[in-house]
Amino acid sequence: MSDVKTGTARISGLGFLLAAPVALVIAATLYTMLALQTGAQEDFIERDRQAQMRLVGASITAAFDQAGKFALSLAESTARRPDIAAPLEALDKAKLQALSQEAYDYLAKQAGVQIYGYHSPDIRYLLRMHRPDLSGDDISGFRPMVVAANKLRRAQSGVEIGIAGIGIRGIASVERGDKALGTMEVGLDMKPIIEGVKSTTNADIAVVIVPSLAGVALDPKLPTISGMTLALSTDDDLGNALLKSGALRITKDVQVSSVAIVGRSYSMIVTPLVDFSGKQVGATVALKPYSGREAHRISTELWVAALVGAILAYAVFAVLFCFACTRRSAA
Repeated sequence: MSDVKTGTARISGLGFLLAAPVALVIAATLYTMLALQTGAQEDFIERDRQAQMRLVGASITAAFDQAGKFALSLAESTARRPDIAAPLEALDKAKLQALSQEAYDYLAKQAGVQIYGYHSPDIRYLLRMHRPDLSGDDISGFRPMVVAANKLRRAQSGVEIGIAGIGIRGIASVERGDKALGTMEVGLDMKPIIEGVKSTTNADIAVVIVPSLAGVALDPKLPTISGMTLALSTDDDLGNALLKSGALRITKDVQVSSVAIVGRSYSMIVTPLVDFSGKQVGATVALKPYSGREAHRISTELWVAALVGAILAYAVFAVLFCFACTRRSAA
């Protein structure tokens, strides 16, 4: 009896010993397969993250383009009003103000119109509905958009920096027959626009101006760090922290990357910001928190699956080898 038990024990030990290398081979195979799978999964997550940020960047660009078209349509419709030409030609500020007050009040309240005014042919601001006390000043030196609209007699729209700050503007020529009488301007506040994009994308957005590129004086109260000025943002603290971090590089290309700001990881897309003439004046930046937890969770689950698979493989093959050895011994 003792010899039988000893033999059985030896057979069992041999079965477990033979199962070990097979299980190791299977474990190594699972390890390799899951390592490749983990790498592919991480690559997929990274590509998906970049795709999401590019969609955010496209949303910002589309919102700015749409706003430019809207501002221009308002300026064009006003410039074509038959009652506007005569007072503009006569430089009758009071008459223009009376004709425009109702429209301006409505658009300022309902459509985010920040600027609404008229320019004379000699590039002077005849009437600012948003600042009626300030008029008659020569704006030819710092309003290239108005200069272009008057000289070319062609509508202009897009981003421009002026006394009121950065905005999206539309400028239309007011004419009677072949005679140019001046121009009409509508400008939209950009803050509600980026806030609207944030509400749909859950990304914080900053508009950063590079004074050396813009070539115009900016409000000295705006924070300027490393030659970059934070003109607008949905989160001023985050925008300032980004500039201070030194992680922002403004180039002519769209950039998607990961950055660490105040100990937190973010996905970031930087898109060139161009003015109405196509000249780059800065960039729009979108930031979304990125923890990396999803990739870590998937990686952990895959390695746990590999470990469990190796243990199960060892157990199954150990039993099979024991059974085979027992049958051979009995034979």
